[in-house]
Amino acid sequence: MSKVIIDMSMSLDGFCAGPDDGERFPNGRDGIKHVFGWLSRAKEEGGANKAEVDRMHAQSGAYIFGRRTYDITNGWGGSHPLKGVPLFILTHKPPAPETVPKGDSKITFVTNGIESAVQQAKAAAGSKDVVLSGASPCQQALDAGVVDEICIHLGPSLIGSGVRLFDHFRGPLQLEKLSVADGLMATHLRYRVIKG
Repeated sequence: MSKVIIDMSMSLDGFCAGPDDGERFPNGRDGIKHVFGWLSRAKEEGGANKAEVDRMHAQSGAYIFGRRTYDITNGWGGSHPLKGVPLFILTHKPPAPETVPKGDSKITFVTNGIESAVQQAKAAAGSKDVVLSGASPCQQALDAGVVDEICIHLGPSLIGSGVRLFDHFRGPLQLEKLSVADGLMATHLRYRVIKG
């Protein structure tokens, strides 16, 4: 059965984007690249990092991102790294259709909220997982009570300022630890959200 999973990398002090994050500086000028660096080196380093990337490829059936991530990545040029996985972009105002890059990924813009995005993503994912990425969609999904698991890839970095992953989440929320795995450039933490 499909699960809704927050799957994010963040710094030890809780930041998933730095203060200079944006279209001009997609990796920031502030060390945030060290938070996500494990992804690009996972294959060559092996171990826990490779196992996490392999899990993402095997279990991800659809992604939900915010408009900010879409804009920063320029819509991944139309082809998200996980080829063929449908992408749902939460936004108040979709871009003009002619500006949406063409590629391998089916991109759907959702303007009627997180619950609708999750419902559409679940339908597209089938038995695979719906993955939430980006601070705003993750916080909205937690507040709506639709998250089943949280997977955090903790990078060896202190950023000091920027965008915190859980900054505007209303809470509280009880979690059950499912697993912890140490990689060379990240510690991978997985929790189940306790509901009811």
